[in-house]
Amino acid sequence: MLEASATSELKFDPFDPAFVEDPYPTFRRFREEAPIYAWEQVKGHILFRYRDVMALIRDPRLGTDPTLGGGFSPELRAAYPDYVAIRENDLFMMRPESHARVRKLVTPLFGPRQLEAHRPRVAQIIAEVIGRLPERGVINVFRDFAQTYPVRVIAAMLNIPPGAEAEFLAFADALIATIFPGLPPEVFASYMPAISRGREIVRAVIADRRERPMADDLMTHLISACDDADRLTDGELESLIGGLLVGGSDTTVHLTTYAILELLRHPDQLALLRQDPSLARSALDETLRYNAFGRGGGLTRFVEEPFSWNGVEFHRGQPLFLNTQSAFRDPEFVADPDVYDIRRRTNSSPWFGHGPHFCLGASLARLEAETALQQFLARYPTIELAGKPVYGNHPIFRDILDLPVRVAVAD
Repeated sequence: MLEASATSELKFDPFDPAFVEDPYPTFRRFREEAPIYAWEQVKGHILFRYRDVMALIRDPRLGTDPTLGGGFSPELRAAYPDYVAIRENDLFMMRPESHARVRKLVTPLFGPRQLEAHRPRVAQIIAEVIGRLPERGVINVFRDFAQTYPVRVIAAMLNIPPGAEAEFLAFADALIATIFPGLPPEVFASYMPAISRGREIVRAVIADRRERPMADDLMTHLISACDDADRLTDGELESLIGGLLVGGSDTTVHLTTYAILELLRHPDQLALLRQDPSLARSALDETLRYNAFGRGGGLTRFVEEPFSWNGVEFHRGQPLFLNTQSAFRDPEFVADPDVYDIRRRTNSSPWFGHGPHFCLGASLARLEAETALQQFLARYPTIELAGKPVYGNHPIFRDILDLPVRVAVAD
């Protein structure tokens, strides 16, 4: 039986329509009445306060491997070998020594300075996507723009064969969806074909690039990454590409959609950004702080060593959800948490993880979304919401499937 400082009236339902549309009143109530909540659905706890989230995100008694080093069961290996192959080489599953080794090999390729060299190519791809949008009328920002450009950027950087973008996007979506511990078995199984197909494409590209290296190709650079005689294995390469897809495409889709939504809800902030396009990066960070696109659970960690926190016992193996969305709207983090201010200088990077588990694709996601936001607003000096957003039922994200926006180019 889980213990928590929760009241019987409070129930956490991340799929409730009212919650999906605006989860922040619910988060406020949990911070005040049940800051450590026993979530029976997943047999774990959610932590809502800034002080708890930021303390535990660094706690060595928590890990990211759901198997606690024991590996996947024989039954899962037999049923879903492609899923297991990807996950076993995932940075989140690796033990500390292996994790440190792989990060040492690949981190030099993913820093902001290194990725900045890709900005012209990223800008060109985004310009091509925007150029195909209508000059005026109502568009669906999610489907027509935000969902379109990120996977093309990743495919171009990796030189993925033309026509594979949709399968790559499905691969990324399946990888992120299946990390949720409470996913029903039938839903989990429904994502497996996309993972198998995605792995098949990645393996083919790795094999091709080993035979035919390309000078300006990220896959070639990953294959060549070495430290003395140490290199990445094919399994590690497959998992790294999967992680890059999640950070650089799937995450970017939702970040772009939510940033445009919040700017249109706050015309004064949109005007500031138009006056100073260099504020695009801080507008993205403020969007992550003010209205991030997570379903509401937060960063998932697993208890490796039992301990007590504020009177609540955490048992070995149980999941903990560090709710950064709630934490970033906590008055302990900023004095005016319910104000959307793109000039705010705060660090919202814990949304992408922390320390050794900071997302490798974070810098790429920000580079893509920053460029996309600047170009989209430059293309359309006239832009306004044309209806309410329509949300989906993704297990990890409060995904917006339709964001109707009325646009017009300059006369």
